[in-house]
Amino acid sequence: MFYTFRELCYSSSLAVFIAVSLAIAAVRWGHKCEPYSRHMDYYFPAWKVVVYSFLTSIVLIPSVFMPKETDAILHVRMMLMLSSFYYSSMILFSYFGKVLKVNWWKRPLYILSIPFAVMIGSGCAFTLIPGTQLEGTFCKFYFSVGGLLAVAFLLCFSMAVVMLVRALRRVAVANYSNPEDFPSHYAKQVIWIPFTHVAISWIIVYLGSLEILAVGMLILSVINVAFIISSLSPHRAKDVSQFEAAPEPEPEHEAVEPICAETKENNVFKDDLVKTIRRCVEEEKAYLDSHLTLATLSRSCGVNRTYVSQVMSERFGGFFQYINRCRMSHAAQFKLEYPDASVEEVAIASGFGSRQSYYNVRRQLQKEGDR
Repeated sequence: MFYTFRELCYSSSLAVFIAVSLAIAAVRWGHKCEPYSRHMDYYFPAWKVVVYSFLTSIVLIPSVFMPKETDAILHVRMMLMLSSFYYSSMILFSYFGKVLKVNWWKRPLYILSIPFAVMIGSGCAFTLIPGTQLEGTFCKFYFSVGGLLAVAFLLCFSMAVVMLVRALRRVAVANYSNPEDFPSHYAKQVIWIPFTHVAISWIIVYLGSLEILAVGMLILSVINVAFIISSLSPHRAKDVSQFEAAPEPEPEHEAVEPICAETKENNVFKDDLVKTIRRCVEEEKAYLDSHLTLATLSRSCGVNRTYVSQVMSERFGGFFQYINRCRMSHAAQFKLEYPDASVEEVAIASGFGSRQSYYNVRRQLQKEGDR
């Protein structure tokens, strides 16, 4: 059988896309460099999902050898239409959801995995069965079902993006004392990748010509390579050595009602909690822990995190602000006692963890002071 030039270009670009995807799955599976490999779920929370996501491109292999078959081309378009939103949602939730300790997304996405697998599996079967199954009314029905499923995945993707944007705006500051503990730099760096992937995929699906498919597959391959390069290095701040003496995992977000009514009893409770917080933070110098979190402080105080968060906001201006004001005061005192100390030494001795973290915190506190 002879193929035209455009069919060969399409077939070749699809083969490149599959090869790159499988190579990325292999790299993500095998790239477990020491010492991070002992704590993969912390440093690379989404590594299993990444492997699974890219490995499923194997279902497109039959389409490489059938550039003339309508079913094969429609199968590729269906795969792109569904997988762009689905995998983007899974990866964003798996990585940043675990960082933020948010688990509500798991059941809906896992349930939606079933119709996704059915649609992709049936498309692969239609490709392999001789003849044209995807035509006429059935083709319209097939893509209508796929469109409804794509809308569900779009909703999931939107929720993942909203979760990430909210984290960048407030959650990191509300729960972490060190801005490096939430990988905000990495989040800003990679957020364009799923948007670009989705946009390119849907342009390919909508236009559908072999030329567009060929060019689009190559662009998607480049985007995928950029993604794996950005995710190979750990973007979490905690040093590996700290895991040995690390406390038990932080509990999930607790659904506890905040303190609302300003009764005499509540005010007494808040006053006592303020004293407890000051004792833990200032007297016991908990702020010197560069990875101190709101959950860790709540456990030290023996009080629910919701209450501590509210009191922190009302009486101290916020968890992040209070802890880092203590660190800044400690840094100023440290510089007086050790005038020859470098900025790096001052930062580490004061609980910032690094010089860059010290500069970031100082800049953020100054901005808030100018408001």
